[in-house]
Amino acid sequence: NLSLADSISQLTSRFSDLLNLGDKSIFGLDIGLSAIKVAQLDTKDGGNSFVIQKYASVPLGEGAIIEDEIQKEEMVIDAISSAIKKAKISSKSFCLGLGGPNTLIKRLQIAGGDKEEVEDQILWEAEQYIPFDIDDAAVSFDVVGENQGGGMSAVVAAIKEDVLNRYKYVAEKGTGAKAKIADLGAIAVTNVLEHTLEAELSAAQGSWLVLDIGAQKTFFLVYRKGLVFLKEMPIGGVMITEEVQRQVGVNYGEAEDLKISGDEQGNLPEEILEIIDDVVEIFFTEIKKTLDFYITASSDDSFEKCVITGGSSLIPGFKEGLEALLGFSVSILNPFEKMSFNQKTIDENEANEIAYKGIAAIGLAMRQIK
Repeated sequence: NLSLADSISQLTSRFSDLLNLGDKSIFGLDIGLSAIKVAQLDTKDGGNSFVIQKYASVPLGEGAIIEDEIQKEEMVIDAISSAIKKAKISSKSFCLGLGGPNTLIKRLQIAGGDKEEVEDQILWEAEQYIPFDIDDAAVSFDVVGENQGGGMSAVVAAIKEDVLNRYKYVAEKGTGAKAKIADLGAIAVTNVLEHTLEAELSAAQGSWLVLDIGAQKTFFLVYRKGLVFLKEMPIGGVMITEEVQRQVGVNYGEAEDLKISGDEQGNLPEEILEIIDDVVEIFFTEIKKTLDFYITASSDDSFEKCVITGGSSLIPGFKEGLEALLGFSVSILNPFEKMSFNQKTIDENEANEIAYKGIAAIGLAMRQIK
């Protein structure tokens, strides 16, 4: 039963929503498999750029989330609450990031028509690809342009509704705020990509490969005048950490340090380099296999560039090895080419983490309440 104070608070919140009153600021909440990340931005230059005002990352305990199923609810809620406190976020509205096997992003080609006809076509087409019953799905779409031969191009996003509701419940309980928007992590990364490299993407004649290489999974995105293909691969940097743990006999934290920073002198021992090379070879095999599948299925072999992000993009030699594998240039997505950060609330170490590991949280925070 709700107390009188809670009842009044809920009523006030509902009336504020109906009347469009209250705080319009929004923060991004990225619930990953290994960490919770939150970010809050302010706009500058008339809304053309952003300042990162607040950011925090809190690790999640092992087995808290498996694939996209929350296994340890209280652990996730506690980590979200800790991230909010650490970042000192006071906003009561957020954009919730989602991902995993119970989601779908797909670019569709449709004939066009009026608003109702377009919606019917998109839902009918999407039903062919959604890996669960469309009646159990939350579906959204955006028409992104016209095709050369007539008709329209649309990006559709879907998530299983019970998964969305579970994450929403846990997120609202941990933040003490309301989920105003739900978005998919890959689209959030695309938001940052488009903002940071807007001029280059506009001038591009071919496709770009974008890899977000996290701890436990990697997003494989193809971008060509918008997001055209996405695959979520179950590979990530934690594979190297686990191998270092197993072969060297150290704990998880020590293995992470060895993987990125090396020994006390900053050198990577030969044993660690061999482990990294072995696991990176698995990465490259999966990336090449997925790229070949896309090229065969789409007849699109016009790749110009690869952009990488995620904490595992820091693996020694990864960028150079990937460039040799692909045969086209590879660069690291740096949001600070177009964004800045508040030096009073974020130090250099946090800024470095944001640049590599916080892209999805930033992309979620870029969303606005309409």
